[in-house]
Amino acid sequence: MTSIFTVSVESVEGSTLRGRVHIINPDVPSVPEETVFPLSLLVDAWWHLDHGFLHNEDDEERGGDRYPLSGEEGKDIAAGMRLRGEFAKLYELILGTHIRVTEDGYLLAEDGNTVLEPRRKAKDVYQLDGGSGYDGISNYVTTSGDAEEFSQRAAEIITSYDISPYRNVPLLSEVAALEHPNEPWELEGPDGPADLDDYGVWNLLRDRSFAKLPYAEIAMTVSDAGYLEHMVAGMRWATTMTGHVC
Repeated sequence: MTSIFTVSVESVEGSTLRGRVHIINPDVPSVPEETVFPLSLLVDAWWHLDHGFLHNEDDEERGGDRYPLSGEEGKDIAAGMRLRGEFAKLYELILGTHIRVTEDGYLLAEDGNTVLEPRRKAKDVYQLDGGSGYDGISNYVTTSGDAEEFSQRAAEIITSYDISPYRNVPLLSEVAALEHPNEPWELEGPDGPADLDDYGVWNLLRDRSFAKLPYAEIAMTVSDAGYLEHMVAGMRWATTMTGHVC
């Protein structure tokens, strides 16, 4: 799945996190304003750490992952979190429950081998959304996420969420100069930031370094500092999260 944003953590102080969200995909040219978005970022960071996927790629020009510890150390942090169990539940609210099955669809234990008794097919027990695959251990199917419950949890967990005006947005004159290089641009109004919904803007942004891509500063405060236990200043990762529940 194609990444939508790159998230950078600037500071974590008590129950408040400040950071930046760089817009890297023209398909979603704005930072979501609903509180489900910052909560989904916290859940996504937890998932990356829990699976050992967040480590230092040392690619400043392209905005690669940045994390001060190794993947194994990240896994240890995720495993030791006080709210680890709640993060697992929140992840399922976003992306659904991962259910192990045989090739014929019968329910398996978490070991991926033992058929549960009494023998039942997943489709007869769960409301499935059609997602399925093989994860290296067993076949699996997934349930749907729960948008209503996730939204309720976000309202309880994210007590404040602010987004700054966008930075690094190209000017209208810059976009016009790229699209019509041989025609002088005549002002019909004041020059100002272009609309990030305009694909012409992204033709201009395509050759820019990560540091010069559009971004917004965000600040979130959570109801319990434990929700930020896995977040550290300086970490950065690409995410597919938009707050949308699958």
